[in-house]
Amino acid sequence: MRYLKHSILIILSLVLIEFSFAQNFAYPSIRKQGKELKSFIPKGWILLDSTKGDLNKDKFDDLVLVVQHKDSVKMIKHDFEESEPVITQPRMLLILFYNQLARQYELIEQNNQFILNHDNENMEDPYLDMYIHKGVLNIGIYIFMNMGGWEVSNNTYQFRYQHNEFALIGADCRSTNRGSGATEDRSYNFLTKKVKISTGNISSDRQRVVWRKLMIKELKTIKNFKSPFSWQVEEDFYL
Repeated sequence: MRYLKHSILIILSLVLIEFSFAQNFAYPSIRKQGKELKSFIPKGWILLDSTKGDLNKDKFDDLVLVVQHKDSVKMIKHDFEESEPVITQPRMLLILFYNQLARQYELIEQNNQFILNHDNENMEDPYLDMYIHKGVLNIGIYIFMNMGGWEVSNNTYQFRYQHNEFALIGADCRSTNRGSGATEDRSYNFLTKKVKISTGNISSDRQRVVWRKLMIKELKTIKNFKSPFSWQVEEDFYL
């Protein structure tokens, strides 16, 4: 689908972000233990979203937080070979396990890159939601351009805690062209190393389904995944 390849490049150029810090800003270190959610929100930051559920199979609910800097700061946005300053509110993803013996939460993961910032006035907020289902953390990313692109993209990334890491075990990607109505759904299973690709149009329930093998050697983790749309998982497709 030609429009898909073109739109992926547009989306990638808009949201593939690697920040280097301006001199007046640095991400804070988060406290390692605390008895309640607010204990992990540093001064000058606010809670953007949270969810709870058992992530480490100990039958106790854990916590996942998305926190956002209260004020806007100037940062450098690296986009391919170009760099430009942007005014944005940085975000962090915090994963907390509940320790029943200590009766408190413990910080397991602090990620400063995976939750995309809303730094483009022509794009809706790319952070959609998150939830825990059957021990798997699902994080939703939504790309909708108010101008400059016809593609609507909705991705859900699925992380499971195993071998002391949050491994990316799957992802679901839905793309719709607002002009033609063409759709493409990709469902990735990185455990079986297969992807299901369904193409169609919003005007019909009919879909063409193709299965492909994935050429991956090991699972990505939330530490080395970097950020959404930074991994070229297949030719001409970034996840």
